Amino acid sequence: MRNFIACLLLLGLLAGLSACGADDSYLSVRTHVEPSMPATETPQQEEPPTAGNRSELRGAMLSFVRNWTEQGEIRISGYSGDLTADLTETVRYITQEDPIGAYAVDYADAELRGDAQTGTVEVSIVFRRSAAEIDAIVTVSGVNGAHAKIRQALANFDAALTLRIRSYEDADFSGYIRTYCLEHPDSAMALPEVSAAVYPETGETRILELHFTYSQPRDTLRSMQAAVNTILDSAAAYVESGTTPRRCAELLARFLLTRFTYTTAEETPDMPAYDLLSSGRAHSLSFASVFYAECTRAGLACRLVSGTRGGETHWWNLLQLEETWYAVDLMRSVEQGGDSLDLLDPAALRDEGYDWDAEAYPSNPAPEPEEPTEP
Repeated sequence: MRNFIACLLLLGLLAGLSACGADDSYLSVRTHVEPSMPATETPQQEEPPTAGNRSELRGAMLSFVRNWTEQGEIRISGYSGDLTADLTETVRYITQEDPIGAYAVDYADAELRGDAQTGTVEVSIVFRRSAAEIDAIVTVSGVNGAHAKIRQALANFDAALTLRIRSYEDADFSGYIRTYCLEHPDSAMALPEVSAAVYPETGETRILELHFTYSQPRDTLRSMQAAVNTILDSAAAYVESGTTPRRCAELLARFLLTRFTYTTAEETPDMPAYDLLSSGRAHSLSFASVFYAECTRAGLACRLVSGTRGGETHWWNLLQLEETWYAVDLMRSVEQGGDSLDLLDPAALRDEGYDWDAEAYPSNPAPEPEEPTEP
């Protein structure tokens, strides 16, 4: 028993010596701290707007429209005026006269709870447009500002464009879109189907809603556009060898007339330049569009003309050379087997069954004004 106790004392002594010799850099003493929960902030609800007169009431209702608020509340504080009449007028205004309201709101209702001094107005709005559609509205000034945004949308093959136009003037936007596409096949080579609507029907500021429908997906159209631009660039380089305007026009006509053994397209193409330059499908609209675009690149005065030939819709060009205007119809040249520039007397065209609006397309047209571009 005595020996067993001695062994225990010896083991305890050895354990103590071992602990004293340990490297205390391996020792760590920490105070245990319970992890704190992250502080949570109580979300602050936005105070409802307050209205004390007709102007403030209208401003509050318009803010609901702009922010796509379907259910809203307006606090009334010492209202001056006939609140009941003002509510009726304001609902009418935001649904019929305000441009964004006329565009986006299908129905609105406002009901007074309490009195005109300390009551509240509960507002209900039914939208026919989404919040994203309202956010997508672009504000521009005048027709020229609208045209600039339309050109950007056409170049990007966008499906829709909604503009808030200040200083609004009545204009044929669908006609402008068609003409621009025909005159600029390098940037807007496809003719989309266009639907246009204006909200409201009157007013200095209005919403123009445009929808574009293309026959091909955007990526396909971009590939086609790249192919067309390659050929248009080749034609421009070919024409640059001309030393005079007449020689430039002759080279351009030869380039286009000899590019393919053309087949005649029966239907009006929605991609005139691509059908002509990449597929060899000839149509008077295609020839007139491409000839106009290349003449413009070469600095030649040229016009697109639409009319009829033999009672059928037909397109051709007016070209100015040495201060004289000539008619040029490359489709006619293809049909007759020609491969060179044929300058025609506009008056003599009538003998061949051509007909056109002489006021819209005079034999000696004035220079076209350049449209300003938005910065």
